[in-house]
Amino acid sequence: MAAKTALRIHFTDADFRHVQVASAPDPMWETVLALHVLELPLGQAPLQFRAWRGQVRNHLDGRPIKNALRILADLAPADASYFPDFLTPLEAAEGLEAGIDVLRSTPRKRLARELRYASLTRPLPIWTRRLAAGEQQKLDDVATAIALVHDRLVSPGWFLVEATVRRDRSERVEALDGGMDALLTSLHIFSWAPPVLSAPYPMDCDIHLKGRGVRFIPSYFCHGAPVAIVDGHLPPVVVYPIAHRMPDGLTDGSRLTALKNILGENRARTLSALRCPSTTGRLAVHLGISQSVASTAVKALRDAGLVDSAWVGGHKVHTLTERGQLLCTPGEGYAGS
Repeated sequence: MAAKTALRIHFTDADFRHVQVASAPDPMWETVLALHVLELPLGQAPLQFRAWRGQVRNHLDGRPIKNALRILADLAPADASYFPDFLTPLEAAEGLEAGIDVLRSTPRKRLARELRYASLTRPLPIWTRRLAAGEQQKLDDVATAIALVHDRLVSPGWFLVEATVRRDRSERVEALDGGMDALLTSLHIFSWAPPVLSAPYPMDCDIHLKGRGVRFIPSYFCHGAPVAIVDGHLPPVVVYPIAHRMPDGLTDGSRLTALKNILGENRARTLSALRCPSTTGRLAVHLGISQSVASTAVKALRDAGLVDSAWVGGHKVHTLTERGQLLCTPGEGYAGS
């Protein structure tokens, strides 16, 4: 049996002072990773994204978006073990427009270096030679492609991406109460065996931080494995998949049954579903109930202090309060567990 490949991040004591967890999703990372989800065969697509895939495919007609998808698929296909880092500049943390502005001004030397590295792992189409040579029109085409793909794939549900990533970050901040060891242990999909943080990866890769620290970016569309910037010329960045929770069914069946006995079936299932922030409409679709029934259940849970609701980007997003989270979290002292 072949040995499993892994990403290994090597920490020193100095690195612990420079660990960051991004406070918001990165629009350019989410764009590239959403494209990866869209490219997967249906049977391989994670369950939490299948409804989304069906919705966005209805908005991908026309030459401009098809050309944009082709450009990004050429540079960053879903099965690539590496794709050029210039597609996801650090400045995108300030917003999509800031990131695209930086992308448009990527130096020719960097374009050539990263495309040459990508060509070692897979064949690149002929047009990328002009991009590697620094042709501005080709670089502008890439920037325009990212903006258009973001508009069609990511922007319509950005409110949910933001709410879900914020929820994950709050869990990391809470873990930090136990120290940096607790934070690193809490990262979904990673294993922390000091001084090395490791995770499954398409290839063997060792990143030695050497006192630079690392910026962790929680991602809505990242799935299966993290993605890391491995270029030693750039600040270390690791994008990791957040733990999407399926909208119906707690991991402990007896707990869900107990909640149904206390709250009623619709309220219990709604409470369980809201471990992942959601709108009323999305809840209704996933739970197979009407919007009015979902709305009534959410209101009852909100009145009981189990759910918070807030307007985000023109949509009302529901999340669990601390009390609601406690009800959904298995614990030794819970009756029926």
